[in-house]
Amino acid sequence: MKLETTEAPALAPAPRKARPLRTATFSAPPLAGDDTIFLRGLRVEALIGVYEHERHAPQPLVIDLELGLTHSRACFSDNLNDAVDYGAVVAAVRRHAMLNRCELLEAFAQNVADTLLDDFELLSVAVHVSKPGIFDVADSVGVSIRRRRTRA
Repeated sequence: MKLETTEAPALAPAPRKARPLRTATFSAPPLAGDDTIFLRGLRVEALIGVYEHERHAPQPLVIDLELGLTHSRACFSDNLNDAVDYGAVVAAVRRHAMLNRCELLEAFAQNVADTLLDDFELLSVAVHVSKPGIFDVADSVGVSIRRRRTRA
């Protein structure tokens, strides 16, 4: 039997005031490269391939990135100016895919790594590039590379 009441529904607790970000007191300060940004499943089209039929129309590629950060300021400041802009990373990779021609996935991945290391404040980059639908017996083929910054 359901009882009817005229009581007001219980109110949710009042939200707590936002507290200022604090410095890490329970963990050691991060070292360069401890923190990474990842991007999974970026779909682009590129003129890529060894065979003649591959060079006349853009081929679909799927790219995964891991970006090793030189610093972790954004973790403590919560300020976009201290972070790597994810949208700018996506735009750089898409621009590279549209403007460059490669025969091999290996060369494409190397060029993406070089572009990101040149354009962003990164310590390292891992680039995973897959080309779906090449073989009937496999979902995709691909290559993975990891590169580190050589200069400051």
